[in-house]
Amino acid sequence: MANFALLQPIVSIILIFFHSGKYSTLAASQMAWCVAKPGSTDQMLQAGLDYACNHADCGPIQQGGSCFDPNTLVQHAAFAVNMYYQSMGRHKWDCDFNDSALLSLTDPRGNAEVDTELLQSNIDFACQKVDCSPIKSGGACFDPNTPMHHASFAMNLYYQNNGKTAASCDFNNSGLIVAANDPSDNTFLS
Repeated sequence: MANFALLQPIVSIILIFFHSGKYSTLAASQMAWCVAKPGSTDQMLQAGLDYACNHADCGPIQQGGSCFDPNTLVQHAAFAVNMYYQSMGRHKWDCDFNDSALLSLTDPRGNAEVDTELLQSNIDFACQKVDCSPIKSGGACFDPNTPMHHASFAMNLYYQNNGKTAASCDFNNSGLIVAANDPSDNTFLS
């Protein structure tokens, strides 16, 4: 079982999409977005924001711009790295930012910040369908003991066991499918 204790909340639930084919073919063959990676530090986010804004138009996240609000580092970094990724040709290497970004296969604009009540509802639903014992007290994935981390685990397990489809990751528009590293072994998909 993957240890999801390493995943940190950013803006929305991030579910991991495991793909056995060519990663670059996957990104090029369908719409993809570059998003901030859970666990990225403020320093990593700021570095990504600065680099991306030196190579892509970040006017919309400047004061008075259409994407200025919410005025948070993670929101501005997410906008900037995606703008850079889209403008540079949507190659997997255009969404690395020193391992502080991920390719999302689901449009992240539909995923607003998720409240605790919705997270608990997602946990309750998923755990009726899959074995959530690893996130119970004393379980291998109990820590960190936060609704965000427990929901990420439960939702991902549900997704993995129910066809890995967009529908099995929707969770009232609070799930997000990303192409990423497998957190259980820290190797990059290729």
